[in-house]
Amino acid sequence: MAILSVSRVLLVAFAATLYAICRPPFSASRLDASLTGQVALVTGGSRGIGKGIAVGLGEAGATVYITGRTASKGGSNNGGIHGTSQAGSLEETCQAVIRAGGQCVPVAADSADDRVLEEVFERIWKEQGRLDILVNNAFSAVSWLPSTMGQAFWEKGPDAWDKVNTVGLRSHYLASVFAARLMSKAKQGLIVNVGSFGGMNYIFDVSYGIGKAAMDRMANDMAIELATENVTMVSVWPGLVKTENVADGALKGMKERRGYAPGSGGLDMEQLLPSPLAETPLFTGRAIAAFARDPKKMDFTGKVIVPSVMAWGYGILDERGLRSPPFTSLKFLLSVALQPLLRKCGIWEVPGSIFSPEPVAISNLVNFYWNLLPDLSFPGLLLKMGTGAPNL
Repeated sequence: MAILSVSRVLLVAFAATLYAICRPPFSASRLDASLTGQVALVTGGSRGIGKGIAVGLGEAGATVYITGRTASKGGSNNGGIHGTSQAGSLEETCQAVIRAGGQCVPVAADSADDRVLEEVFERIWKEQGRLDILVNNAFSAVSWLPSTMGQAFWEKGPDAWDKVNTVGLRSHYLASVFAARLMSKAKQGLIVNVGSFGGMNYIFDVSYGIGKAAMDRMANDMAIELATENVTMVSVWPGLVKTENVADGALKGMKERRGYAPGSGGLDMEQLLPSPLAETPLFTGRAIAAFARDPKKMDFTGKVIVPSVMAWGYGILDERGLRSPPFTSLKFLLSVALQPLLRKCGIWEVPGSIFSPEPVAISNLVNFYWNLLPDLSFPGLLLKMGTGAPNL
């Protein structure tokens, strides 16, 4: 009997310790009411994650400037698979931001042009007299990366570096310079780099991994120098996001030998898309908007943060009424392993599409599994020891 009592105590202590370790350090109770009166800039806002972030900030009441190269609906671009034209434009994103309750200013601009990029910040300062939030999201290799999967870096040649990192790593650095000049005047602000797990582990190719790792280091080092100006800088790692490009089949072919680190198993990412394991762009947007409203955001400056971890703490759901678990969690891994069972129970495939104006009806079982069950996210140090920096 005594042994049984001790076992129960140990079990409760273990569960409490596990919960304390895995509990996200974010809380909805401390969030400011809105972002009304604040001005944000989202680069690369025509579609995808950038559009989701712009809409999320608009929902919170911000005035959102967005940049991109496709100004109007129906405009030609090379953002689709293999460089084909894809739906999405600044005009359509602004319409979505306004419907969500925000204000939006579209600015046709190519982030590869240094002077054009600087003029965006000059315009914001002239028109608004402030810049509160910068989200570095623009990325020009969205269609190029999947089309070159399986090719080695020496086969792609030196041009691969510029294709991936000119509008990305380099433009983000410059945008942060221009933003910091404005934010330091006000002694407040938030800069967000849209990074990736590819900054720690191999995804897509070499130039992509180097660029994403550098963006995380950029956030860390810039945060040190921005601290005296009360400006927060972080890098965020969205998970598998069901953007327009991904929904069109951009991830097909990721079973290539050079699409994964040597010796690792190839997970078919396509099979995850119908499930809540695939996040929506707006899910990331709502997480960033909540973080921008957090008066304790400076506590996280210089760090990598995961939108789905923020969502658990802030109580955020996507437009489907669901909360995707972090890809860095036990729940994510178990869900992949239990896919046949989840399908049988009717909780794997869920209805709804990205940017739907109203959440769809979900069953109590779906709500319990995806929204209420704890994620049990792995601590960052454990994650790094297990998957990243194998040369340390």
